Order: sequence, then C-alpha cells, then structure tokens
Amino acid sequence: MGQSTVVATAFTAIMFVAGISILIMSTVSSFGTLSEAITDRAEISDIILSERIEFGEWALVDSSTLRINVSNVGSTSIMLNRFNKMDLITSYNDGSNQQTTWITYDQSESLSNYWSINRVFFRNQQQDLINPISLSGAISGAWDPEETLEIEIHLDEASPTFEYITLITPFGVQAHSSLTKLYDMGTATVLSGTRTVVVSHLIDRMPKSVQITPGSVINTEFWVELVDSNSFVIRISNNPPSNILFYWRVE
Repeated sequence: MGQSTVVATAFTAIMFVAGISILIMSTVSSFGTLSEAITDRAEISDIILSERIEFGEWALVDSSTLRINVSNVGSTSIMLNRFNKMDLITSYNDGSNQQTTWITYDQSESLSNYWSINRVFFRNQQQDLINPISLSGAISGAWDPEETLEIEIHLDEASPTFEYITLITPFGVQAHSSLTKLYDMGTATVLSGTRTVVVSHLIDRMPKSVQITPGSVINTEFWVELVDSNSFVIRISNNPPSNILFYWRVE
C-alpha cells in the first residue's frame, strides 16, 4: 500500500515536470514565431518607406503602343525577377467606351497585351552601371536608385486612346500618370501658291479649342477645319504670293 502511494506520487511528479517542459517549449516556440513575424514586418515596412517610383515623359510609338519613362527615385533596388509580381493598370478609350485593363510584364512581347523594358538610363545617360539589367536570355539584374526605365505598353486594340497608367510594385508602392496633355502649340506655314497646311498635334484627343495667329499682317481670310484627335487644317481664302507663318495652340 505504502509502495503504491510512493509510485503514484513519483508518476504525478514526472507528469507535472513533463507538462511544464512542454509549456515552456511551446511558449519559446510562440515567442520565436512572433519575433520572426515582427522582424519580417519591420523589413517590409522599411522597404515600403524606401521605395518610390515616378512616371516621366511619354510618347506614342504607333497607334497601339506607348513608351513612357518610369524612374526609381527611392533608395532601394527592385530585382528584375520580381517584375512579374508588379501590377500595371491602364485606362483607355477604345473608340466607343472607357476601358481599364491589367497588363502583364512580358519581355518577350509575345502576349496580345504586354509591357516590357525598352531601355535603361542612369542619370539621364543610356547606361546601367549597378546590377546591370539583362533583357535577353535569362532575365537578371535590378532596377536601382537613380535609374530610369523606358517601358513599352502595347494594347491589342486598333487605335486606343491611352488616358491613365498606374504601376504598383510587389510591396504596394504606386506611381500614377495622366496621359492627357492639357495643350500643344507650335508653328505651321502655308506655302506660296497653296491655300492649306495640315498641322499635327500631340494632345491625343479632340481639342476643345484651336487658336491660330498669323506671324505677320495678311490681307486674306483664314480659318481652321477638319479638326480631330491628331491634326487640323489651316486654310486661307486666296493663294498667297509668299509663305505665311502661323502660330497655333490647341487645348
């Protein structure tokens, strides 16, 4: 009887110690997991604070393709092998309706809609000195601070009007660009013996107003006609004996 009590007491003590050991191990494990999570969150927060990108100048390559500069103005690099994690979203008019679509990074340019890297600039020079980007074969390198990428965006549409672009990095840092120019201006010349000149503009939409001013006093009527999203025509009523220069502005 006494021996059974001793055995039972010893067994209880062993189970108690084992329970405490399991509890301590679980607590240590939980603290370790929590510590790793806090560290990861801190690293992500640091990256988000260090990342910053900005859009710059843009131009149409053809009726379906746009080139635009985007610069890394932050203090951290973005590895090229993470570009497929980026989101590029563009809003455009297809000629009938407003559309918004997500576009895939595709350096091979094999998809119907894609965006790709055309050139790399460092401090306004076409060069890549740090972590050089390789665009042929195995994709490698990094988009480093002070580097500007000239990217190409292609839509499988006949003649879309690009209006707005958003680029989002894998950590959620965003850049935005409105592609609607407020105005364009320049000069055009009606040549001697002719009555018209076709003027191209770059606001890529139907102008709300077109202003033309002759560069000198002329003794003939003049006006604008055939205005569209890409050009307009300056016409005069009589053939001039010499060239007539016009200053123009569209808004």
